[in-house]
This record gives sequence, C-alpha cells and structure tokens, in this order.
Amino acid sequence: MINQPFHIIAFDVPYPPNYGGIVDVFYKLRTLHQLGAKIIFHCFYYTGHNPPTNELEKYCDTIYYYERKKHISKLLLSKYPYIIASRNNKALLNNLLKDNNPILFEGLQSCFYLSHPSLKNRKKIVRAHNIEHKYYSNLAKSEKNKLKQVYLKWEAKKLFKFEKELKHCQNILSIAKMDVQHFNQYANTTHIPPFFNQSCKDYTLNLFNDKPFILFQGNLSVSENENAVNFILEKIVPFVKHQFIIAGKDPSTQLQQKISSISHVKLIANPSQEMMNELIENAQINLLFTFQQTGIKLKLLHALELGQHIIINSKMDDSGIFEPLCVVEDDPQSIIHQINQLITTPFTKEMFDKRQSIFNQNFDNKKNGQKVLGIINL
Repeated sequence: MINQPFHIIAFDVPYPPNYGGIVDVFYKLRTLHQLGAKIIFHCFYYTGHNPPTNELEKYCDTIYYYERKKHISKLLLSKYPYIIASRNNKALLNNLLKDNNPILFEGLQSCFYLSHPSLKNRKKIVRAHNIEHKYYSNLAKSEKNKLKQVYLKWEAKKLFKFEKELKHCQNILSIAKMDVQHFNQYANTTHIPPFFNQSCKDYTLNLFNDKPFILFQGNLSVSENENAVNFILEKIVPFVKHQFIIAGKDPSTQLQQKISSISHVKLIANPSQEMMNELIENAQINLLFTFQQTGIKLKLLHALELGQHIIINSKMDDSGIFEPLCVVEDDPQSIIHQINQLITTPFTKEMFDKRQSIFNQNFDNKKNGQKVLGIINL
C-alpha cells in the first residue's frame, strides 16, 4: 500500500499536542508512522510557542523547521491572509522540489505554495480543519475588542478569496462531515474524522458520586468559550443546585471575578493534562456548549472517551454523528431538566459499551490512517 515517501507541511510544531488543530496533526503523524509511512515533515515555529523538538524524530524520516515571519504590520498589508503570508518561506519550496513525492498540506494556513507553478504536476492533498473564513467571521462576531474584531473581519475576507486556491489540489480531507459538500466545489473531498489520543479506556464505576459535579472545559482565553461559560453561568447555573466546575486555559480577570461570586461554581485555571483527564472522567456530566458550528471540537472526543453523561447543544454536533452518543439540547430549560435527571443516574457498563461501539465506527485512528494513505497513494 505504501509506495513512496510523502511530504507533510504543518502550520505549527505539533508537540506537545495541546490544542485542537495540532492534536489532529500529531496523532495523525504518529498513526501514519505506525502504519509504515515514510514521512518528510515540514513545520513552522515561532518564539514563545512550541519550539523544534526531538520528539517528532520518532515518527519522521526527515524533518525541516521554518521560522514563522514576524513582520506583522507588513504582513497585514499583504493580499494574503496573515495566517498564510506569515508561513511563506522559499526554503520550504526548495525542499519540496528535491523530489516528486506527494504533498499533504495541513490546513489552509500551510497552503502558500499550493498553486506554485513548480508544483503543478505534483500530487497535492489538503487537510481541511475548518471553513476558515466562516471560522474567522464567527470569531469576529463574538469578539468584544473592536481592534481584534476589525482584524478578524479583514482576515475572513482574505481567507474567502484565498480559499479558491484549493482548486489546485487533487483531494481534500475534511475533518468535519458537514464541510464535505462545501469543499467538493474545489476538489474530490473525503470525510476523515480527527485523529486524537485514543486512550482505550476500560469501564470503571465512578466512586465520586457522593459529590456529583457538572464540568465545562475548554480554552477560556478564546471568546467563543468565554461566551459559552457566560451562557451557562446566566441561564443554567442559577436553576441547578449541584456543583459546577469550569476548567481551562487563561480565563480573563472578568470571568474569574464573575465565577468567584457564585458559591456552587469553581474555576480551575490552567489545569495540567492529567488533572483535566481526572475532571472529565470524574464529572457526572460533561456539559459542552458552543455558539460557533465550525469543524469538530476535539474536547468533545476527549469527553466521549473518558467521560460519563454528556450534554451538548446542536452546534457541537456534526451532521448527526454525535446524536447517538450524547444528549443534545439547545433550550436552557431542557438542559436544566436533563442535568437534574442525569446527576443521579449512574453511567453503567451497558451505556459505556454502547457508546464505545458507536464511537469506534467513526473515530478509529488506524482505520482513518489507512484511508489517508489510500488517498495519498492513489
């Protein structure tokens, strides 16, 4: 099946895999290596973020690192979106031209050279993490800072124009099923769900039900997640007597103050991955909410693997994939009712086994890795 080495261009150093996009990149890289792929890996880095690491050498035959450009004011004036213009590096193009092997572009961010004439006859595949211009437009709607809002709207317009570059690839691998129809206008698109750290967890009876709690978790520095927390605090919490825990990265001072004023809500800022895993596993209910329906929320996959009862709203779903696995509610009164029902309902082995059976039909790294290799080697 594996006929030749191939290139992967990543928008970031995917280690440690500590946020959505690079979780998919890292565990896809590891899975493809386990399946015998020979990978020539290219990735960008920048100061203060994930640096180059020896960890990736375990999974790649060759690795090239490129420093992401820092001239923000100059790049913002470019016709290209900032997230793409800042990853323009001639050394990358020169390294791609050393052979004639297929190229997998990770996200639109890595696609600066997708339409370059020198790569015209190459096999090119793009991993679509989001419909990026929609993602940025939605971020702008939830952003309170006016300057950031202007930037996000400007970037969204540029991304809308740049997306047409996708016609220069042969295949698109969409992370979300709901995005397949959109990307099919540019190239043959296949739904390949996200890769993630499959724990292969066995069922264990939760011993913490004497003090059951409801958990919301996410990157709290992102306005989308802060808006979701505010919705929960205002529309759900006042009508439920049980404890809530809000856990995640870098909550704002304003959010910290708001949570501290509510007696049965606890904030855990910047928990370690180990602590986050314990919270997800021990919560009687994982409550996950979003107002932005783009891509797949990897925190939901994490909760499905480790957690017990899960309540989501319809915008967390992806074309009905998660409906058999979660309770799906949008109305605050319905969410409150479900919380009050599930808070005293044991999560049984039968429930666990049923969820795992359905879950594994879509979210199996090895099966999805074989699909990726099949497309690369067509």
